[in-house]
Amino acid sequence: MNMSANQMINNADLNTTALGFDNFINEEVSILNALNEQRTRELMTYSKSFLDKVFPLENGSHKDVSSYVIYYKHLLAFFPDGRKSGLACPSQFVALSGHKSEPTSIVLNNDGFHVEMIFNKNGARGMKDLAGIDDIQLETTRANFGDEIAANDEATEGKRWFSMIRNDDELVYDAQGKQHCRCVDVPKAFTDKNGDDYQID
Repeated sequence: MNMSANQMINNADLNTTALGFDNFINEEVSILNALNEQRTRELMTYSKSFLDKVFPLENGSHKDVSSYVIYYKHLLAFFPDGRKSGLACPSQFVALSGHKSEPTSIVLNNDGFHVEMIFNKNGARGMKDLAGIDDIQLETTRANFGDEIAANDEATEGKRWFSMIRNDDELVYDAQGKQHCRCVDVPKAFTDKNGDDYQID
């Protein structure tokens, strides 16, 4: 059973005189690392629930997938027991990076907005994830982060990428109290399911 943050902190021995300052610091670092790992697991679980809602599999959950591969033009998710499933809506898979049998990223599309699943089994988060997912990034726009995008032309301008798992992006508020996202602002290049270039500016 996982301890809550308060339990972990309350259980820490704060007697720096008895332990010595070095031991005290080492213990604090261990607690903080455990809290960070717990938060990462929670973010990963939430992010995969998001995938289940927006990009559901035909069968099963993204939470239980052990690997993703591209078979011809289709995304297939494999489970530890050998079962496999495609997307409930196969057309949502649009592009990838890396090899089809072991992609480094997979790009999904929902109503013109992209989500990138980034894989790195040696990454800080990927090495602890069943499928090797190191991050899941959402495409946003320059528009108010908290507002719905009403016009299609708005959805094609000012792209930003928001990390769901790394937790190094920020939500900030302007003078009017409106919410905005400080996100990565870079174009991304992939290969689409037909083998052509797929650019997201």
